[in-house]
Amino acid sequence: MDEKDHLVADEEKKRYSFHQNNIENEGYVQFLNRIIEPAMQYLSEGMTGIDYGCGPNPVLAQLTEKKGLKCDYYDPFFFPEINTGRKYDFVFATECFEHFFSPAEELKQICKILNTGGILGIMTEFVTDKTNFCNWYYKNDPTHVCFYSDKSIGYICKTYGFNELYNDNKRVIILRKK
Repeated sequence: MDEKDHLVADEEKKRYSFHQNNIENEGYVQFLNRIIEPAMQYLSEGMTGIDYGCGPNPVLAQLTEKKGLKCDYYDPFFFPEINTGRKYDFVFATECFEHFFSPAEELKQICKILNTGGILGIMTEFVTDKTNFCNWYYKNDPTHVCFYSDKSIGYICKTYGFNELYNDNKRVIILRKK
């Protein structure tokens, strides 16, 4: 999206505040399990991670802790403190990559906090050859400013040093940092 069309920070935060994403919302929990379940084959009890871009309610952190993982959380609007000197075994970035005004800078920060061999789980709806972009609902959210395809995921892997472990070819991809 052209920078001139980006929402100002207050408008963006206000929009996120309307989300009803909480641990009691069974549909939302099922939605997050679409990334948690396949990622669990690469994670083990006691690992530490971060829910990167968690929004106002860090539900994913709560769900992973129920699975024996330790999970911090970060969100630029609601939980803006991030210890960039800390290293994590995993980073979950659910429904936030499409909000990155500067994807390269965000990826650099993620790489900085992710251990070598660590897992990066990304959840964002992918653009495919079958996507009718003009009619695609996902692009109509004014907070969605960039989109990803298999080609862009390949670029991310090559540029930032990841191997692809899992891809549902819809919205969930799991990468391992080399």
